[in-house]
Amino acid sequence: MANQTNSTENEEINLSHLSKKAKGYFSRVNDSFFDGILFIKRNIIIVALLVIAGAALGVIKDKGDHRYKTKVFLIPNFESVDYLYKQIEKINTKFRQGDKAFVAKNKINKSSKVLSLKIEPVVDIYSLVDNPNKTDDENDRTFYLFKLISESGDLKSVLEADYTSKNYKKHLLTITTNDMASYEKDIKPIIEYLNSDPYYKLMMVEYINNLNLKMAANEKMIAQMDALLDDFSMISNKLELLNFNDKTELNEVLKLKDKLVRQQAALRIEKVNYTKIIKDTSMMLNMKDYNITTGTKKFIYPILLLLLFVALVKFKNYYKSQSKKRKMAAISE
Repeated sequence: MANQTNSTENEEINLSHLSKKAKGYFSRVNDSFFDGILFIKRNIIIVALLVIAGAALGVIKDKGDHRYKTKVFLIPNFESVDYLYKQIEKINTKFRQGDKAFVAKNKINKSSKVLSLKIEPVVDIYSLVDNPNKTDDENDRTFYLFKLISESGDLKSVLEADYTSKNYKKHLLTITTNDMASYEKDIKPIIEYLNSDPYYKLMMVEYINNLNLKMAANEKMIAQMDALLDDFSMISNKLELLNFNDKTELNEVLKLKDKLVRQQAALRIEKVNYTKIIKDTSMMLNMKDYNITTGTKKFIYPILLLLLFVALVKFKNYYKSQSKKRKMAAISE
């Protein structure tokens, strides 16, 4: 019975203590709020001037905040993926260094609008596992590899890894400018620079020659199969003369022809892309770049100026109080 009484008394004491702490906290908050009102009252002219100046400066900055992004889809041909990424890195470095000789030599960013470049892969796993220019065995091996990776739960990180990104066909170049960019003056010189490498120009010639040879060989094989199929059609009224093996072989010929026809279609598209080392396929020009501060500087700047003013006043009061303490200590000695 005594234990129960003591427990009740302890609970009442704890509740009373918490109640006092809560009242003290709200009292301090109320005092701080009132101190703020008094501070504004004492410095109303300065506060008003800071708010007006900050808002005016913010409006000017908001009007001058003209950042745009141009997105260009690129296809790096002739195994030039590493070259593409290194060149983008090089251009960014030259911009940061303010290398005017590089800009003048390559006619890049003469208008000084371009701020930075960013290159990233367009993730497309299906183009990796179903490539018409690869053999069925190669596509099967790639599919099996990604299947194993997906089962381990690391598929997303592998798809976005650098060693995987080199195998994607398309890549996205984002060009950030401080004003609306002109294709002829700002974007085209960058694309032309990326396509100016002498080694890859030689590679382009050889790749196109090999492509033409492959397409010619495929056309010849398709013509031979067409002749073979014509021979079979001539005896279509005598199907009873064909045994099971003949029908199986005919089916294989039809499958091979279908594969070659699809490959020819893919090679024709590839030939269109082979007109450049780094082929620009499509573009979205001058998209307004919005971020957390876009259009809000008219509100941010007054707050920053007020915070700076409050900090200076606090520092001034701190300095006075510390000086007063030192003087009092010196007098008492």
